[in-house]
Amino acid sequence: MSVTTRWVDGHSCSQQDWDMIEEALVARGWMSLNKELSRVLIAEDGGKMVGFHVFQMVPYAGPLYVARSHRGTGLAEDLADEMMEFLVKRQARGWIATAESPYAAKLMEERGMERLPSPVYVMMNPGGTEV
Repeated sequence: MSVTTRWVDGHSCSQQDWDMIEEALVARGWMSLNKELSRVLIAEDGGKMVGFHVFQMVPYAGPLYVARSHRGTGLAEDLADEMMEFLVKRQARGWIATAESPYAAKLMEERGMERLPSPVYVMMNPGGTEV
């Protein structure tokens, strides 16, 4: 067994490659990729895809901030609604937001967002200098 890897750019990869990737995503209940904003590292064994790892741009909505003097006025809800309208109008296939307070979690859940069952990790300032 000799596994090889190759990169494909979503916008220029073959339809056959794209279909294989999409089939694996659908089978796992994962969000489809945006072809223009994805690059995929495919692992193959004997010409058959046996794995992949995706680099993709996914919209992140946040942070949401409201001054203490305007909390409880409906401003947070208005901002959340307007952001959601913007993302839907732009045909975002999905987006991510983090709940940094119980109130933020409530706003997200009221708008149909789902809490991820898996841990989410972040890499901040890799190889950068300390501020």
